Amino acid sequence: MSRFQGMDRRFFLTTGLVAMLFNSVYQYSWNAFFPLLVKGFHASASSVEVGFALFVISSTSFQVLSGRISDLRGPRVMGSLGVLAFSFGLILSSLIPSLPLFYATWTLGSIGEGVLYGISLNLAIKWYAERRGLASGLVSMGFGLGGALVNPLIELSNNFRSSMLAIGVASLILLPLFLLSRYPSDVRGSSPGETLRETRFWLIYVSFVLASLPLLVASSSLGELGQYLNSVEYTIATIYFPIASGVGRPIMGYLTDRLGRLRGIDYMTAGILLGTSLVVIGFLGRNLLLLAGIALVGIMGGTTYPLYSALVGDLYGPRYSTANTSLLYTGKIVSGVLGSLIFSSLFQYSNVLGLGFIMGATALSTVSLALLHRITRGAS
Repeated sequence: MSRFQGMDRRFFLTTGLVAMLFNSVYQYSWNAFFPLLVKGFHASASSVEVGFALFVISSTSFQVLSGRISDLRGPRVMGSLGVLAFSFGLILSSLIPSLPLFYATWTLGSIGEGVLYGISLNLAIKWYAERRGLASGLVSMGFGLGGALVNPLIELSNNFRSSMLAIGVASLILLPLFLLSRYPSDVRGSSPGETLRETRFWLIYVSFVLASLPLLVASSSLGELGQYLNSVEYTIATIYFPIASGVGRPIMGYLTDRLGRLRGIDYMTAGILLGTSLVVIGFLGRNLLLLAGIALVGIMGGTTYPLYSALVGDLYGPRYSTANTSLLYTGKIVSGVLGSLIFSSLFQYSNVLGLGFIMGATALSTVSLALLHRITRGAS
């Protein structure tokens, strides 16, 4: 690799990281925005929660189309359009007068978030084949840390409008970065059609969906889980949860580069199961074990998509990795619906039923992972 190309790919890695810092707002700042949205729109918690479900659905579904176009045409055009949708989604959300209009503007921004997420992660996957886990972990680290940086400011602002407007305007700095981005041209890999015909891909998909559930529950329903916490404890949780989610990603990515991708994912899943257990015990006992569990769910759960995406890149190559990883990311629609609307409904009906639902899903993810191990060993 030439010295110039090495400098190029470090710039692309930095572009992905900066984009992820902004991207974090749509997921990891939701808990900070949530009470301000309820207050600002004089709406019920369940009606505002629809906004998070719309984010998950729109960000993941549009990533499939944008990923395919980016693989074929490069990341510049789709990345630039993603920046504009992301920024204007926040700016317009800060100005609208009603909750139904918020659904529309938040959806627009969520589409941009999905486009930027897929391209940013694949700047790492495509350019750093020899350190794919670490590189994807470093880029996606921003997805957790961005929320930690802005959440205290959001909560201090006492309204959602000023903070959304400020973040939306600031995010326009991403535009020149994506205009300068590109993918490597000398790479090979399986097309999305070939990938979808693989049994291994569907086992990865199921395991990803189920393992992602605790993180999405913590992202969307921390207020419900932490209903017995005082205001200081809850504020601390909204700050350290995205930090925990961010810092675990490059660490686990590095470990999977060294230990092997599947073995590292085994450790990740075990950590998620332990963290979920602590959340359940802490909630039922009304004690601070919940905070320890939330931290562990953040550390390990935050690594699910970058690690599974790196695995997809390993198995199916980097040529169509933006499209292939976006197919995997559609699993977040399933996780998002299960982890927000379904969990919230079950939890309101019965706390124990809701908590049992999370535990059961996490345990089932290990079953899919065990089958993946078996098939992968047979194919090698």
